[in-house]
Amino acid sequence: MKTLIKNGTVVNSNLSMKYDVLIENEKIVGLYQPGKFVDSNSYKLNIIDAQGLHVLPGGIDPHCHVGFTSGQFTSLDNYEEATRAAVCGGTTTIVDFAIPEKSETPLQALFRQKKRIKDSFCDSAMHGCIINFQNDIDNTIMEFATHGVKTIKMFTTYRGEVMANFETIMQVMKGLKRVGGMVYVHCEADHIISENQLVAISHNQIDSGFHHRTRSELAEIISVSEILAIAKTVDSPVYFVHQSCRDAVDQVALSKSMGYHAFSEAVLHHLVLNQSVYDSIHSERFVCCPPIRSQETVDSLVGALINGDIDTLGSDHCCYNTEQKELVKHDVRYMPNGLPGVETRIPVGLSKLVIEGGLPIERFVAISSTNPAKLNGLFPRKGVIAPGADADIVLWNLDSESTLTVSNLHMATDYTPYEGIRLKAKHVATYVRGTLVAKNGQPIEGNKLGKFVFSQDLNLNIK
Repeated sequence: MKTLIKNGTVVNSNLSMKYDVLIENEKIVGLYQPGKFVDSNSYKLNIIDAQGLHVLPGGIDPHCHVGFTSGQFTSLDNYEEATRAAVCGGTTTIVDFAIPEKSETPLQALFRQKKRIKDSFCDSAMHGCIINFQNDIDNTIMEFATHGVKTIKMFTTYRGEVMANFETIMQVMKGLKRVGGMVYVHCEADHIISENQLVAISHNQIDSGFHHRTRSELAEIISVSEILAIAKTVDSPVYFVHQSCRDAVDQVALSKSMGYHAFSEAVLHHLVLNQSVYDSIHSERFVCCPPIRSQETVDSLVGALINGDIDTLGSDHCCYNTEQKELVKHDVRYMPNGLPGVETRIPVGLSKLVIEGGLPIERFVAISSTNPAKLNGLFPRKGVIAPGADADIVLWNLDSESTLTVSNLHMATDYTPYEGIRLKAKHVATYVRGTLVAKNGQPIEGNKLGKFVFSQDLNLNIK
């Protein structure tokens, strides 16, 4: 059966226009001026009336952690739970991280995580992760590419756990360049963080209420500068995850203006929340790295987004609950870092950045769907409403008001960092490859079509 989504406003990264969207065999097969599509077999046509609604390509979350183990803590969701939440929030593809656990090789971590992708409501791609330099690093990278992974994440912090040295980072950049891939880097200078933490301990300020003082903006800025220097030396593309301050973003934007392939990701909590959350009764719930910054920094970061200097919007989803966070809230060095956000990225972003903040909705589609698709080798299959693309489509009502509360969400946790925020974007329907998987913010439990999607050629020419 063909499906026609009619009378809605279709939004791509470059255009918003009234179109009727025709779907067949999991693909978008045509865009038509309203009322212009005629089918002699109309009795086989499933018609969805999207009058008054916005029709967006499914969101692509470039930064998710599903069942992620760090130290003594493991986040609480599996793929079924994470992707159920994703589709209820308008995301149709997540990109997870295969981070090696102790004694695992990078490829073993990839195979372990790929096996977990079952009973999913939406599709999943994967980033690899390399921690230590190995003589066979080129073969490892080639194997990653063969198995559909062309992006590899590295960390400049978390010494003794996942931190990589500069030699390893350089060798991975060179290897990825040879296969048309790109390194993703978490940039915080570990030596500066260590000093920040020693100062905090000396003042008895190492608990969660002082987290924002233990990981300074300077630590991020210096680390970005160091990684940019390596990328320029080997002429390799580089992607910076969760940039939290304007100075870091500006360095990347300057490099891009000089012709280098350098990209900045922001995550929603750094654009919407401010460091006053660490004064709250549940300050532990907001411990993430980098930490949430001052309102001045937040405003400046939003300015960079408006100016077009931020390329993608992720969630950095880590599904811990309050009990896990409270266990070591007295010492942030050992706390589980990260916030739940795969379900709230799109509705909160539409409400706060587009409807209230004035960001053009086309630009929002670019950062939340099209650019993540391009930079992860998923475009034009994903991230666009166009003939030939997967029919990953989300309908939104942008003229609705409600209050966001954890009781209405589906993530495997007991809190949301956005509790009480007024939403002006209401989820109406999510389609994954043409099948309805969520309606009015609730999952269709029988429709679990998610599968692993291969990264193909990265498209580094984004706007």
